[in-house]
Amino acid sequence: MATTTTRTPDKTTPATSLRGYVIVLISTLLLSFTGILIKTLLVDFNMVPLNLAFWRVLIVTAALGLALLLVRRSYFKIRLQHLIYFIVMGVVGVGLHQLAWVNSVNLNGAAVATVLVYINPTIVALASVRVFGEKLDRTKIIALVLTLTGIILVAEMYIPSNLQLNGLGILVGLLTGITWASYAIIGQFVARKYSPWATLFYAFLFGALCLLPMQLYAGNFSSLGTQWMGWAILLFLSLGPTLVGFGLYTVGLSQIPASVVTLLATLEPVFSIILAYVLFGEVLDFPQIIGAGLILLAVLLLRPRTTVEVV
Repeated sequence: MATTTTRTPDKTTPATSLRGYVIVLISTLLLSFTGILIKTLLVDFNMVPLNLAFWRVLIVTAALGLALLLVRRSYFKIRLQHLIYFIVMGVVGVGLHQLAWVNSVNLNGAAVATVLVYINPTIVALASVRVFGEKLDRTKIIALVLTLTGIILVAEMYIPSNLQLNGLGILVGLLTGITWASYAIIGQFVARKYSPWATLFYAFLFGALCLLPMQLYAGNFSSLGTQWMGWAILLFLSLGPTLVGFGLYTVGLSQIPASVVTLLATLEPVFSIILAYVLFGEVLDFPQIIGAGLILLAVLLLRPRTTVEVV
């Protein structure tokens, strides 16, 4: 029989549960589809990056808001003193992260941008020691080293042409890791006090409000025009991998420590590579296979030692 623990709002650190572990892995698998879908929209349909980011966040906000309105109106209620957490989480963790990510890929190339965004497990691990009192034990340190090494290999940073570094690019790339880490750190706090779906709604709401002035300034609200297949792909991207993927990620933050969640999420590029092989026949180089193996090993090191169901 599984041991049952009751989740309380004042709990310092979520219990490590097999269910939470699996939820985050499923979330990571879903999020790994986003790169392929975004690439399709940008390349095949010539969608403007800022336009894509804005519509993606807006569609998630509208769909989730409508669902809560019809099913769980009580989820809209939040305490005024907690509003600042949702604003920061949305503006920094959703809005600015989307903007930084697009520009990091543009300035650094996809490989270097991927490595820089996944500094976030290190940031979260260190911050969690201070903020949540988590223990940075030997296992987590080893997992961090394996993960960072694996990401470097998977992103092919050993190829000179991928090292298109510049000062501004590095700063923007580091910003992607910092903003994504902020989502995990603040998300763990608010997801213990509110429903993960309410947390996700307010995060994306304030993310959309952050991107709106930029979109108004840039103009061109519908760069897809009448390309209905492009709109269909955008809708699927928003309601599938983004809404459900981010939703399960936020649920995971309410059940297992943020430092573990962010390390598990580094499987995303591994899943993306597997999908690219299955869908497009792209073959991995040997160093990439080694890198994927190191990331998988890090995930195995973080597996729950005991099964604790959090309710």
